[in-house]
Amino acid sequence: MTRNLKAPALVLKVNPVGENHRGLSMLVSGEGILRPFAYGAQGKRSTLRGTAVPYNRGVADLHYDGAKDRWRLTAFDPEDSHDGLRENLDRFYAATTWAEILLKTHGAGDDSASLFEMAAAFFSRLSVTVPSDIKRLSVGFMWQFLGIEGVQPDPEHCGRCGKPLIIGGESGFARFLPNGLLAGPECAEGRGTELSDGARRWLSALTGSGPEGALQIGLAPAAVTAAESWLLTIIQSLLERPLRSIRVY
Repeated sequence: MTRNLKAPALVLKVNPVGENHRGLSMLVSGEGILRPFAYGAQGKRSTLRGTAVPYNRGVADLHYDGAKDRWRLTAFDPEDSHDGLRENLDRFYAATTWAEILLKTHGAGDDSASLFEMAAAFFSRLSVTVPSDIKRLSVGFMWQFLGIEGVQPDPEHCGRCGKPLIIGGESGFARFLPNGLLAGPECAEGRGTELSDGARRWLSALTGSGPEGALQIGLAPAAVTAAESWLLTIIQSLLERPLRSIRVY
């Protein structure tokens, strides 16, 4: 069985194959993660040499060879080269982490079109974001990703007993445990890392929003760091292994 496909795609990773070819990992709208070969893409005369590179977004022409069980990238028309990701190390490291999250936690499924639209919007915004806003944008990306994957946690209730988490409660803030579970102060019993009321309300406000929502709604830097740590804990718990690309600030 053979199949031809033309669809919006985001290049997430590239690996040289031999001297002339290239293996790619791409998030393709409606298909999820595909790993096509780009034959001859390493050659100086190939149009794919400068277009099929991380983190270009565009329209991919793909061919599936059922006999070899292999996808082939025959053409790629870039629409956004995201040059800003290569001009700033903070942006680059954030993009690398996002790409690793997408590659390790999402194959294909009914939500791949929504995932592509979300990722495309966040990568485009990251390309022009000032370094001081990158951490908030990363939290927004991870929060929306967990929502599309159907595993977004509830920041308003204790994950252990189910009771509502009180804003300004006398017992203190909620805490997230090493497995990512968010627990109220009584259930946490002093264990885990505090997640402020402001961080929880901020995440609730971000639900369903695009990248601009994460940048327009302010939050104290310490609260952003705590929210980022919580979401990274959840994602790494899902993976059952650490993310290799996390940058230590």
